Amino acid sequence: MDHHLCDCTPRLKRRLCYCGELPILKTSWTEINLGRRFWRRRLYGKVGSCDFFDWADPAPHERYKSVINGLLRKKNEVDKEKVRMGRNARIYKIALWMIVLFIVLRSML
Repeated sequence: MDHHLCDCTPRLKRRLCYCGELPILKTSWTEINLGRRFWRRRLYGKVGSCDFFDWADPAPHERYKSVINGLLRKKNEVDKEKVRMGRNARIYKIALWMIVLFIVLRSML
């Protein structure tokens, strides 16, 4: 079977906004709608925009939201730990260079 001919992904219905323009597809990062996609006007919230907004995905199940939000919190914790470890690595490098410099200077005296 030719897999390149098979389009198994559902198509999102893209409709025109209130002023006839094509909206853009965005992804929500709020805790209540995490990962849920929506259509909105490119200039949404700006003066003169029609403020078109429409959900592209159905509302997620509560279990889905709980799992995704938990994973996102864990990812944020890991990211913070990586930053902390990076700072510590820089401190250790500086300390090592200071020790090397001290040894070199001491050997010169």
